[in-house]
Amino acid sequence: MDPNLSPVRHAPWLLALALLLSSAAGAAEVELGLVTGFQQTGGIGTSEGTLDLDGGLLYGVALGWRVKPDGIVEIVWTRQESEASGNLTSGPERFDVAIDTLEFAGLWETRPGTMRPFVGMALGATSLAGPDQGFGDNWNFSGAFFGGVRYLFGEHAILRLEGRASGILLSEGGAFACSYPPGGCQVGLTGSLLGALSARVALSARF
Repeated sequence: MDPNLSPVRHAPWLLALALLLSSAAGAAEVELGLVTGFQQTGGIGTSEGTLDLDGGLLYGVALGWRVKPDGIVEIVWTRQESEASGNLTSGPERFDVAIDTLEFAGLWETRPGTMRPFVGMALGATSLAGPDQGFGDNWNFSGAFFGGVRYLFGEHAILRLEGRASGILLSEGGAFACSYPPGGCQVGLTGSLLGALSARVALSARF
């Protein structure tokens, strides 16, 4: 794995973000959870053809706090490590891609109790980083609609099952660096909407 794509590099700032947001939440009910699941992403339009992204495992963290008896807001970061491949005008290409998403979301629990169905919406940004790009490169506006169920285990643990449909608005002028050593080639992105579907499981602690 390319060291630029390693999630370990980003753990300190994620922890700092979690601490900052939990402090801002004050005395509110706070939830901190780990997220995992499977994500399938569509194809990326480039100036030389289409690159297909493989589906695969995603993982991340979520920090939320209750703002109403049936309403929660949250910050969610997820990462999927995928592979892009395609036959471009310059020839066949295959390289690793890290898909990072940072979102601000709100969800509504449709009924109280131990088993709580919910629906929600998220807005944020998604980075598509090739092997010669670091975290923070090529960020694009993104959003999602999602729904599922939250199951409360006592007062301090929550299991969450969720399905999510996302859209990523790719901007003109973005690029993938797609060969090694760095500078070997770049693939220019064309503006389009990239869709993604995911099934997720989260286990959270509630404070």
